[in-house]
Amino acid sequence: MLKRSITVLGLAFLMTACGFHLRGTGTMQMALSELNFEAHDALSPIGKQVKEGLINNKVQISSGAPFTLYLGPEETSQRTASFTAGTRSAEYTLTSTVSYELRSGKLPTLLQDRVEVQRTYANNQNNVTGSGQEAALLRDEMRRDLVMLLMMRLQAVTPEQLQGLTEQAQRKAQAQADAREAAIRAQQFDEPQQSPITLP
Repeated sequence: MLKRSITVLGLAFLMTACGFHLRGTGTMQMALSELNFEAHDALSPIGKQVKEGLINNKVQISSGAPFTLYLGPEETSQRTASFTAGTRSAEYTLTSTVSYELRSGKLPTLLQDRVEVQRTYANNQNNVTGSGQEAALLRDEMRRDLVMLLMMRLQAVTPEQLQGLTEQAQRKAQAQADAREAAIRAQQFDEPQQSPITLP
C-alpha cells in the first residue's frame, strides 16, 4: 500500500514538473496582463466564459487598458458525417468557431484570427430526444474547448510580438492618413478655378 502511494505521488510530481494540468485547473501566464474586453454579445455563454477565462489567468479587465480583445459571435454548423443503409443520417459532425481581434486604441486591428472545434456524435433515430441532449452537451464541451484554445493563443503572444504588431499598425495608419491627404490635395487641384468677373 505504501509502495503504491509513493508511486502515485511520484507520477503526480512528474506530471506537475513538466507543466501538465488537468483541463480547467491550470492557469497560464500571459504577456497581456491587462486587457479591455469587448464582445459581439458579452452576455452570451461564450462571452461570459472568455471573460471568466481571462480573469482566471490573472488578466486584469480594464476599459483603460492599452489593448482590447474583441470577441466575435460564436458560429455553429452541423453536417452529416455518415449514413445508415437506408440513407438516414447516422452520424453528425458539429463545428463551433469564434473569431477574435486584438486592438489598440484607434489603430488598425493588430491581430485577427479564429479558433475552431469539431466533434462527431451518433444520431439515434429511435431516441431523438436523447440525441438532441447529447448534441447540446457536446456544444457545451466544444465551447469550453474554444475558450481554452483562445487562452492558449493569447498566452503565445509575446511582448516583442505586441510591440511589432503595434508598430506595424502605426505604419499602416500613417500610410492611410497620407493617402487620404493626397486624395484631398488631388481633388482640390482638379477642381476648375473660377474666372474673375470683369466689370465694364
